[in-house]
Formats: sequence, structure tokens, C-alpha cells
Amino acid sequence: MFIMDINILDYLEEKNVILGINQKNKKNTISFLLDNLIVTKKIKPDSKKDLLKLIMQREDMGSTAIGGHIALPHVRTDQVKDVVICFGVSDSGIEFDSLDQAPVHVVVLLLSNQKQAGLHLKTLALLAKLLKDKYFIQRLRKIEDKDLLLKLISKQQLAVV
Repeated sequence: MFIMDINILDYLEEKNVILGINQKNKKNTISFLLDNLIVTKKIKPDSKKDLLKLIMQREDMGSTAIGGHIALPHVRTDQVKDVVICFGVSDSGIEFDSLDQAPVHVVVLLLSNQKQAGLHLKTLALLAKLLKDKYFIQRLRKIEDKDLLLKLISKQQLAVV
């Protein structure tokens, strides 16, 4: 059993893990992650513009870069039916208006259906808990294999229960 009965890997597929992100700023990175979700058929192509606008509006309220080289951009929307996660890792770092002014190296985009407020918040809380371990983040930054990253996430979930 995982924290709050949620398993991140129920919502994160290997095809939605992106290693070696080269984008340098928040908007371009989020757009890039949305493009991945289009290619993998998690979102419809015609929803990208609206989703990007919604996510950037959320970012304008306060950066989702929570410090420790982590950003958790998220939004609830009717444009997805269930929780959708896209996980990105950047070697060089991304300018994300982080609370600690540090570049972001791990970006996890979370989209949830508008009617799933509870699940959205629980998933966001679990992601934050998983990613607050600086040693875990250091390991994620060095990973070169998507399958290994998913195994590491699974192991980290067991450790935080």
C-alpha cells in the first residue's frame, strides 16, 4: 500500500518520462512536456494552447518550483479524464522562478480532471513528498535509462510510506 493509496506509477508511463530536457525556461519546458503528452496520446493536440494558458496562469499565482531543484506544475482541467503525469529531467537546469532561486532539474507536470480535486491534491502531495529527498533528486539527475528511473520512483514510494 502506498501513501494515501496512490501509486504514482499508475499514472506515469515510461513513454512520458523525458530525460535530457534542453529547454531553458518555464514556458518552453511546459510546452515541451505537453508536446510529449500529445505524441503519446494523453492529451488532444487542440488542447495544448488552452492547457499551456491554464498552467501559466497557475504559475503566475505563484511558482510551482518548490525549491531543491524541483518543479511541480499542475492544473485541473476538463481536457483530461484521469490523472496524467509527464516527468522530465534536465541536466543543465531550467529557469523556473524557483523559491530558492536555484535552477530546476526535475519537472513533473500533473494534469487532473476538474472533478478530481481530492485525487489531484493527494497526487501532488505524494509527488512533493517523493521529491523532497535531495539524494533522490541527485540520483534522478544522473539516470540515463527511463526504466531505471521508474524503478527508482517505485523504490522511493516504498521508502516514504
